[in-house]
Amino acid sequence: MRRVALAVLCGLALGIAQAAPLRYAITIEIDDGGEIVGQVTMSGVALGDWPEAVVRLYPAAFGADRLSVTGAWVEGEAVSFESVEATTATVALVATAGQTFSLTLGYRGTVPEFAQAGGYGSYARSGDAVVLTQAYPILSPWDGAWVAHPVFPWGDAIVAEVADYEVDLSVPAGWVVVAGGVEVEVAPGQYRVEGENLRELAIVLVRGHEVQTASVSGVEVRSFYRPEHDCAGRAALAVTADAIAAFVDRLGPPPFSTLDVVSVPLRGVAGIEYPGLILVGETYYNRYPLDPLFFPMIFAHEVAHQWWYAEVGNDQVAEPWVDEALATYTSGLYFAAQGRFAEILRYWESGYAAGRLQNRTAGIASPLWEFPGGSGYGGIVYSGGALFLHAVRERMGDDAFFGALRRYRDEFRWRLATGADLLRILSDGSAIPLDDLLKTWLGF
Repeated sequence: MRRVALAVLCGLALGIAQAAPLRYAITIEIDDGGEIVGQVTMSGVALGDWPEAVVRLYPAAFGADRLSVTGAWVEGEAVSFESVEATTATVALVATAGQTFSLTLGYRGTVPEFAQAGGYGSYARSGDAVVLTQAYPILSPWDGAWVAHPVFPWGDAIVAEVADYEVDLSVPAGWVVVAGGVEVEVAPGQYRVEGENLRELAIVLVRGHEVQTASVSGVEVRSFYRPEHDCAGRAALAVTADAIAAFVDRLGPPPFSTLDVVSVPLRGVAGIEYPGLILVGETYYNRYPLDPLFFPMIFAHEVAHQWWYAEVGNDQVAEPWVDEALATYTSGLYFAAQGRFAEILRYWESGYAAGRLQNRTAGIASPLWEFPGGSGYGGIVYSGGALFLHAVRERMGDDAFFGALRRYRDEFRWRLATGADLLRILSDGSAIPLDDLLKTWLGF
């Protein structure tokens, strides 16, 4: 199987500074019981004086046995490591700013059956899908200190720099690998996966799935789904293709030349985005076409995250609104192209009102931890954030608004941006001050 990502120079640093690319070389084996064992070598350039490195083990948020470090080596020499808590490991690494480094970690874990999986079920296995997302140690970003937030049961936990990946993957017989990189079966059950400028590498194993393909705006799209979901799987492909076309028209060329959409079991969430790969809960395929608004909304939103998250990243824990508001509003371009923008606008208005009733203290720009239990999160951050951006668009006019979004994309491509960066570029591009809108909607 194939996958081709656009080869573009990737940056490592937060903010404006650029650095040499971060690289991951990974080996991973998974057996029929969901046991995984692997090794990862991460290399690049130290952005500060690093006596240690901090890596994240996101699946361990739902059980320490899900993913853990078993050994650590620097330049072939064993070094010490410790975990303050299950999702974070500190590894001895003596590197000064500007120095190249190479850190190797051994790791193992257990991918639980879906019924026992925590969170959204994005690290889980079922009879016809094994979802391996964040299934390896991931280097924390550096911003004068290591960025390592707690993992909450709601929202997106990962904050990561883009990197280049090379993965050698061994899977049980009968499974097909779908990944956010170039995947090639080199021998039965042996795959090579490569990718460039990926904020993370997600892998899904499927069996018995149908696949349909389409090409649009230079992107090859594949839709994987269970045979009984043929109509929904084809609709998913059509919506994804139409969304790409609508977004390219306003935002410019797509970040990647291929995009896979895969139906898997999920809970508590309709879809999850990864660079070059989208997961959508199969229960929504069961409901098609009973909800003609929400079904296409899932795909349009996750496609938009290829621009706002995969390409232009941000701190999804401290400032989730930055990518979620942009992705939600960008999804509205799909509905506008379908002549349904008024419909999606009413949906956002209703969702924001409901979110404010559920959580009277958090705002659009609040961090993830101000939404206990996820209360009001979607309505306030997603729908409220989209309404804020719509107000800004109406103030600026289309040419200035979309010109500013393209400048934001160009300035922070393959990097991590902040809310202040986005607001600066919007304000600079507006002939009329935006101060009152920032205060009304964001409290700034």
